[in-house]
Amino acid sequence: MDARAVVALLYPPACLLCHGRLPDDAAVCEPCRQAMTPCLPPVCQRCGLSLAAPFLYRNRVRDAIHAFKYEGRRRIGAWLAHRMTQTAAAAFPLHAVDAVVPVPLHWLKQRWKGGNPAAVLAQAVAGALGLPYDPTALARTRWTPTQTRLTPRQRARNVQGAFRARPGRRSSAVLLIDDVFTTGATAQACAAALRTAGAERVFVLAAARAERSA
Repeated sequence: MDARAVVALLYPPACLLCHGRLPDDAAVCEPCRQAMTPCLPPVCQRCGLSLAAPFLYRNRVRDAIHAFKYEGRRRIGAWLAHRMTQTAAAAFPLHAVDAVVPVPLHWLKQRWKGGNPAAVLAQAVAGALGLPYDPTALARTRWTPTQTRLTPRQRARNVQGAFRARPGRRSSAVLLIDDVFTTGATAQACAAALRTAGAERVFVLAAARAERSA
């Protein structure tokens, strides 16, 4: 019996979310997967962005993203990035994409949080798709209060003019990565900055999309 088999015997694989035993090499067990609501197209007709996301932000998906963002569970982030990669391959003309760009955090907030979850996802997605990863293409120019408790109108005002794209870099299409797409205010502000800097098209890929009230 080799070392890997001994480790598997002593420490059987467990679901990243509920910690239940896994019958195979999957990262998330079948009951947890069944509790995740897929985000079916069309995903967004209000904001005008080309958007894709594998899940709706509810139940186990909310648990997974929270664990990744606030508990540092990088294996969950890798699993989310894998599902995002599958979604992007089905939703976007990836042959036209020449940069994968994360939604940036202000440098103070990034230092406070210990990193940027969107950047972790973007780097993994870019690697899986074989696309260039460009974390410096977009920068946040000012600190903005958290969007969590703001109305859609307040969110739009909060991030207006808060992003600047690196000048002098024209691109056919950019794949913009975030963890959760809520009202679209942040993605729209980022897309506007990227288009001003020369991007012809901006596609948005998130791990989950928040449900919109009627």
